[in-house]
Amino acid sequence: MRNRTKRCFETAGWVFFIISAVFYIWAAWRSGDLLSLLGGIFFFLACFVFLVPLHGHRVPDEDA
Repeated sequence: MRNRTKRCFETAGWVFFIISAVFYIWAAWRSGDLLSLLGGIFFFLACFVFLVPLHGHRVPDEDA
């Protein structure tokens, strides 16, 4: 699999994680569960932390 294709799939996966974190935060907010809300917020932030190395260092495509 080409590096670019792999990076697109990894990014899409992290976007889905971010979307699920938003729904988790929303559900925790509606239920008033502070512990779940904090867990959802930390998970949301962690998703962005994992995206930084994915897009912070660009390696040229070898197959292009």
